[in-house]
Amino acid sequence: MKIYATLLVQLAVMLSVATVAGAVPVGRDLEWASGSSTIVFSGALHADKGYTCNDCHPVPFLMKKTAGKMKMAEINAGQYCGACHDGEKAFSSKKLENCIKCHTWK
Repeated sequence: MKIYATLLVQLAVMLSVATVAGAVPVGRDLEWASGSSTIVFSGALHADKGYTCNDCHPVPFLMKKTAGKMKMAEINAGQYCGACHDGEKAFSSKKLENCIKCHTWK
């Protein structure tokens, strides 16, 4: 009986860790104002592709969205979003037609 209780506790811990590990909770977006546009990061889209918090945190991103300001030149040089959005792992941040995938204008 003690073995079953131990296994049950281990399973509960594993499930709680798996739930916490998803990239920004499904349905939640992060937004940043940037000049004339707003940048939108879709946690749902990234989680649906199988990414977890540990894939991006703490490198290349700190856990706080206010921790620093990103510039497109840095992203295009392979920093921040550009670590994945290089045209191979994910769509290229350098292509003009991809701007609307992250930026919105009102």
